[in-house]
Amino acid sequence: MDEPHLAGSGYVVVWVAAGDPPGVPDGLQERAAVYRGTRAAAHRLGRQLVAAYTSCPPEQQAWERDARGRPLVVGLGGLHVSLSHADGVVAAALAWDGPVGVDVERLRPLPDRGALARTALAGSERAAVDALPEELRDAQLLRFWTRKEAVAKALGSGLATHLRGIVTTAHGAVVSLPDGCGELSAWSLADLPAPGGVLASVAVRAPGVRAVARTPALPADPDRPPGGGAAGPRG
Repeated sequence: MDEPHLAGSGYVVVWVAAGDPPGVPDGLQERAAVYRGTRAAAHRLGRQLVAAYTSCPPEQQAWERDARGRPLVVGLGGLHVSLSHADGVVAAALAWDGPVGVDVERLRPLPDRGALARTALAGSERAAVDALPEELRDAQLLRFWTRKEAVAKALGSGLATHLRGIVTTAHGAVVSLPDGCGELSAWSLADLPAPGGVLASVAVRAPGVRAVARTPALPADPDRPPGGGAAGPRG
């Protein structure tokens, strides 16, 4: 896909890249290595995204965390950024109008679907999941989850957010948000096109923001020797 030449107020740009599923790590050390590798890939993607929309190349960017723990690119005019990674999938979002949150999930069976639904879903969302055929319920629950995580990241509160208070319809309309989020009209929320088997959502704490999505290749790992296979963690 060609890079959209859209930037500035009114847009959030999101890149979603997917490698092969990493498989099931054998032990704690391998799980930690997979996590670190995927997180590093998300940061590489974020640096590439920032470079594409600024004059600052990846190696010259300075990244920190703000007071709420959100990633912050220093010295580039108040850009808002967010990163996400899960099971060999990474995402990066860049917004100009307000704090942004992006979340990705790889579509997968959920053996603990009931427990997750009770923890994270509002009653109307649980009813929407239960109304679907069995084979579609995991995907819908994960879709609700990505939206909630995107809003929570834009807030900077992460999993401490009252997730059941972030309520959307099956089709993505925002029904309600927790106290402290402001008016619904002050938020923009969108589901994103993504590679097959991947769900992604983005939220911006600003009204009327249009999402522009791209699905680039997973950024190469500079520490992986040439010919070592696709970049990103593997099981």
